[in-house]
Amino acid sequence: MDTFLNVFVDESIHVRGDFIVVAAVCAHADVQQEVVQALHDCGFDPARDEFKSSMRMHGNPAGQELRQRLQIILNDCKIGVAICPTSERAKIVTHVAALLSKLDIPPRTHIAAVHLDEGMRPANAKMPADATVKLGCDSRLVTGIQLADCAAHLISTMLLEELGLMSKTVPASSVYEEQEGEIALAWTLWATVRYALSGRKSVGESDECGLPDPTMNPFGLVVSDACSDAVKAAVEKRLSTVWVGCIH
Repeated sequence: MDTFLNVFVDESIHVRGDFIVVAAVCAHADVQQEVVQALHDCGFDPARDEFKSSMRMHGNPAGQELRQRLQIILNDCKIGVAICPTSERAKIVTHVAALLSKLDIPPRTHIAAVHLDEGMRPANAKMPADATVKLGCDSRLVTGIQLADCAAHLISTMLLEELGLMSKTVPASSVYEEQEGEIALAWTLWATVRYALSGRKSVGESDECGLPDPTMNPFGLVVSDACSDAVKAAVEKRLSTVWVGCIH
């Protein structure tokens, strides 16, 4: 039986690091209703309110809960990532097209529709055959865009830390029960979505028992040649492979 995916795309722009993260969230048909339900459950009105990664989280428990709910939903999705410098903002759709052509999707799985957030400029780029491409989507109406916003922001946080441009920690007990001390926020975000970032192919060899190495290729990753060497190195370290083994 053939399977059809919807793709939701948003970007996160970081001038201080000179990079843009573009997240393409691939999901089943019901995922948008899950976002609507999360908004309801966290006390928001989906007709008026939406998740924005730029919303102030300090002293905002409802916003924090909504962000956590979206991260949980992302775990049941797949995330492709494109990285480009800020100078290539006008080329984002071109990078999206390149990314979609490289996604590690299973056989008989097809992209039915691609939804791109407002502000992305049209480009003469080859999108997946038979897919409906929708530019200028309002994230309050196409709620899957809110998932892409969340994904792009948390991946950006990983890269900012790797570049030494930010350093935030959270209680270690938020990941390891009863453990004292602090742990890097970027690491916890990676741990939350690593399965969504993972492709299907192991990049290592099987062990003596025939079990594959739990280091996987990414589900989808495109890096512009115009990115700085520092950004390329950060992407290589954080996103070029995905560990799906035990972390506890």
